[in-house]
Amino acid sequence: MLKMLEKNDFQEIQSWVHRNARPLEYTLWKFHFESGSIEDVLAALAVYQNDDGGFGKILEPDNWNPESTPYNTEFAINILKQVGFYDLTHPIYRGILKHLEDTIYQGFSGWFFTVPGNNVYPHAIWWTHNEKENNEHQNIGITASLSGFILRHTEPEIKLYNKALEYTEMLFDKLSSDDNYGDMGLLGYCSLYEDLKETELHDRFDLKFLKEKTSLMIEEHFHEYVWTNHQDLATVLPTTSVFYYKGKEQVVANALDELINIRPSQGVWGIPWEWYDNGLYVREFAISENWWKSYKTIEKVLFIREHGRLRME
Repeated sequence: MLKMLEKNDFQEIQSWVHRNARPLEYTLWKFHFESGSIEDVLAALAVYQNDDGGFGKILEPDNWNPESTPYNTEFAINILKQVGFYDLTHPIYRGILKHLEDTIYQGFSGWFFTVPGNNVYPHAIWWTHNEKENNEHQNIGITASLSGFILRHTEPEIKLYNKALEYTEMLFDKLSSDDNYGDMGLLGYCSLYEDLKETELHDRFDLKFLKEKTSLMIEEHFHEYVWTNHQDLATVLPTTSVFYYKGKEQVVANALDELINIRPSQGVWGIPWEWYDNGLYVREFAISENWWKSYKTIEKVLFIREHGRLRME
């Protein structure tokens, strides 16, 4: 029998989020599970937007650098996508597009994963800036995700669209000639595929190759993700793309059973990482950890609901 997240379980999670979440995650929770409004999410998200249009101010809880970074800006876009908001005439999007066009944190290989200012503020070890080590491969995922979004939702007449075209050509070349795509390259390429298939660029880019390559990468790493990090299975695969799950239904079902089973009573799931900073930022990580719990809990409950495992009657 399938394990279900029952109504009383949901109410315990709901209570924890109400008590602990930042305003942003609180409004996201309300949007997804309590008929909250997009306007409230936008207002909470706008607090993290800088004057240059980019996002910082600890939007991503593991990096306390307040300045705008491409990754934080992609993080903001993903929140907007999560709530289905795509009005690019809105000030929040106008700022995003301006930042992505103007930011100094971009180069031949894409938008940068880390920036020098990270080193001044509390952060997880992977946000420590080292230009070669952090931006040679780790920028692949963010560049793929941003490029796909731009090509799908903006117009060919703007300069940023052409930049995204150039980056996408580079990303296809890497996919053919390299096997190191960084920690987030897989999800970035999956996102790129999802966006490109909704455009008129089929003749320019080999989407069949992109789909086959991402499917192969998922096949190679799927069981590793499930059994070593099953709590984040919700973020390993795009839940909108059924083909990524084909042949893995039982593994996903078992992971969902386990996910529901391990939730602490009266609370929410923990996060399966730390900052690996030798205790340099103990206080800051404790705060970051609590912020992440709310964000990741929303992902998990959405994942559970999308797979028919939430029972509210």
